[in-house]
Amino acid sequence: MGKGVYGGKTLRCKKCDEDKSTDEFHVRLKSTTGYRRSCKACLRKQKVMRVYGLSSQEYDTLYSKVECYICGSKEYIGVYGKVKELSVDHCHTTGKVRGLLCQSCNVGLGAFKDNPASLRKAASYLEGL
Repeated sequence: MGKGVYGGKTLRCKKCDEDKSTDEFHVRLKSTTGYRRSCKACLRKQKVMRVYGLSSQEYDTLYSKVECYICGSKEYIGVYGKVKELSVDHCHTTGKVRGLLCQSCNVGLGAFKDNPASLRKAASYLEGL
């Protein structure tokens, strides 16, 4: 463990082998350092790859555009005062990953049950106002 740029502590992530601020690690009380051995970004990548069956290359392609595929919002959006990462949008029937969506767009698609006809009808309704 070393000193960070701003005087804070740093840890080396066991997955990406980079020195990062302790803010980038989850706290783990039963650890000798008090933190998990892998950084938050590496843990998220590992989880997304496992849950959606993505290769490392597919994950990197998905996250090369870190904004909502519908509205263009950036990676983190405050929702009720909380920071929320973009959601991995996928087809619940096939499991195919479609892209990254902000909370609003993801909930919106879910409310329309991923039905394109209903979404087109809603768009026509809005345009007619």
